[in-house]
Amino acid sequence: MDSDKIRVICGGLLHDIGKPVYRSEKSKNHSLSGFEFLKNEAKLNDEKILEQVKYHHGDMIKSSKISDDSLAYITYIADNIASGADRRRISGSSGGFKINTPLESVFNILGGNKDSRKYKPQTMESGINYPVPESEKIDFSPEIYNNICVDIADSLKGIEYSREYVNSLLEIMEADCSFVPSSTNLGEIADISLYDHSKITAAVGSCIFDYVNENKISDFKSELYKKSAEFYKKKAFLMFSFDISGIQDFIYTISSKGTLKMLRSRSFYLEMLSEHFIDTILEETELSRANLIYSGGGHGYLLLANTAETKEILERLHKEINSWCLKTFKNALYTAAAYTECSANDLMNKDEGDYSGIFTELSHKLSQEKSGRYSACDILELNRGRHKYGERECRICHNSNDIKNDVCVVCDKLIRMSNDIIDGKFFAVVKGDEGLPLPFGCSLICTERSKLTSELMNDSSYVRCYSKNKMYTGLNLATKIWVGDYHTDKEFSELADKSTGIRRIGVMRADVDNLGKAFVSGFDREHMSLSRSAVFSRKLSIFFKKHIKSLFDEAKINALIVYSGGDDVFLVSAWSDAVRAAMILRDAFEKFTGGTLTISAGIGIYSPTYPIEAMAYESGGLETASKEKGRNKITLLSSGNSENAKYTFGWDELKEKVIGEKKKCLENYFDGQTEHGRSLLYNLLDYLRNISDKINIARYAYLLSRIEPDKDAGESERESYKAFSRQMYDWAINKEDRLQLIMAIYLYVYETRTGEESEE
Repeated sequence: MDSDKIRVICGGLLHDIGKPVYRSEKSKNHSLSGFEFLKNEAKLNDEKILEQVKYHHGDMIKSSKISDDSLAYITYIADNIASGADRRRISGSSGGFKINTPLESVFNILGGNKDSRKYKPQTMESGINYPVPESEKIDFSPEIYNNICVDIADSLKGIEYSREYVNSLLEIMEADCSFVPSSTNLGEIADISLYDHSKITAAVGSCIFDYVNENKISDFKSELYKKSAEFYKKKAFLMFSFDISGIQDFIYTISSKGTLKMLRSRSFYLEMLSEHFIDTILEETELSRANLIYSGGGHGYLLLANTAETKEILERLHKEINSWCLKTFKNALYTAAAYTECSANDLMNKDEGDYSGIFTELSHKLSQEKSGRYSACDILELNRGRHKYGERECRICHNSNDIKNDVCVVCDKLIRMSNDIIDGKFFAVVKGDEGLPLPFGCSLICTERSKLTSELMNDSSYVRCYSKNKMYTGLNLATKIWVGDYHTDKEFSELADKSTGIRRIGVMRADVDNLGKAFVSGFDREHMSLSRSAVFSRKLSIFFKKHIKSLFDEAKINALIVYSGGDDVFLVSAWSDAVRAAMILRDAFEKFTGGTLTISAGIGIYSPTYPIEAMAYESGGLETASKEKGRNKITLLSSGNSENAKYTFGWDELKEKVIGEKKKCLENYFDGQTEHGRSLLYNLLDYLRNISDKINIARYAYLLSRIEPDKDAGESERESYKAFSRQMYDWAINKEDRLQLIMAIYLYVYETRTGEESEE
């Protein structure tokens, strides 16, 4: 990587470091404060980086004597573009600065919302980062800012300003500045953190560096300072997107012992495949993780430079990864990829710029590619390699590639690494085939930090490493990856054993409603921009990959998360914990987003020996039923067919009416007479499911009359029966109450059944 390019990335990440310094002591302006802090406290002596920090504002550049090719001009315009992408005026505000202003939630203005929630001063390592209402007084005190500055200074002393450490610098900024507001101007919305603003500045600056170099522009002062308005119009950037197809089939089409561990392993493997593709692109284009706008669920966006070299790299790597997928997995996995040219005005969504148009065009290009994904040569290759009669196939994934001892190479290594994948903390990408196969001649291994620092980093085969669920800095550290790897057990049978009542497992699939629409047009034109959509995506990713683990830990849910990505969740649990887990997830998500986004879910209940592919398909059908019934709902228990519609409820309806009212009524009445109650309830269910027949209504009433206490019973017992039977009858003749009652009976019966009693 060009040494000046590294300096631009570092300068972009550190250009506003003077803001927390200034807010802690309120002495000089933040440009000078940052310059002196880095030089004196962090012991940074690179003049080109320091120059960017000192002169990244127009008023400072104007009176400076820096050279026309100073990197400060790149950081100056990159900062302006990033600021233009995140600064938005508050209508009617008089402005002014208040240095103790806290960071606001980006969800405050999503979907036309007009909220004013903000975050408490904290770090990324703290608990679930819920924003709190405006009514709760929060101040970002000078003492807190001083602590942040001390931590940053100490961390910076431990890194080098080189290619090998540039992503570690990004980690430091994320850890300390994710809840520091970029702007404390009372006339602007303060929903962009200093970390996010600095990250976008570094991304934009590194792209501009490549663009001006390819176009042989050396007079940065003229191009980027004096003629900045003209530069904003130039298509200097590429927005690149990829989407891996076939993920669900790859994960769920398996059959073997240890299925639950294999599910988690295959899900993690695909996640690392995406990260490896992303980092290979960034390494070949000599950029940093600052240029990654979003990744999750086999999908991603990167901001790159609009240069011929970048386009060649993208096209070559795209071809290579699909050639590798074809060779390794046949047509099971495919990576669609596309890019579109865009300007600074597009990224800021200002003047003639069109930010949402970037994603509309990318979506169109990806769809076109998916519809014609294989060339004639690819199809010939697939036909030549088709399954031969009598040829062995993998007993786990049914692939017929490289079969040894009845399993393919990929499944064999997934089996060997399954426990490490669930419990491991560090994963390294190395050249060769030592570990799980990856494209571009690499493989993935699990390692320990001690081995990583003492052996691997000095090995010529070492490429990069990832830490899981923990922030670290180090040589060639790509990033930490948040993984929702919550687990209490590793086998279906173990989870079934922990169920209350019937020995079953619950499978929950949940998905954010209308996320694509929210991402592209959730903010109005005035507020939509690169910064805001990047923050929006990052917050969702953190919720589903980091916070979800804390939620289930605190609630002590007996479960294993198979997958939890940017917007969806696949969870296997003890059946009796499935509904509780779903409701905890929904309530936390509503609080996290201020109710601006909703979740739909489906829960199926199965024998632990039921085929996982069928579980995934049927629970997916339940989730779909929830969305088809208006979204923000949950569908339970029924199989993936037309019966879905019968058992779909709103979240509050399930909580208050099904569980809080009707199931509670059953528990109160049948307490101590479970066997008698269960027999009666089985019969009542038959009539409730066919209540449209008037004869069944009469039979239903007759059944209720049979449990009437005899004449010798006490008054309270008789009154209790009258109230119960009257309530049960009233619920039966009202359609909405009847469906709620059916579900309540199901849940109650499952909780009180023992052993392997018949489903009926």
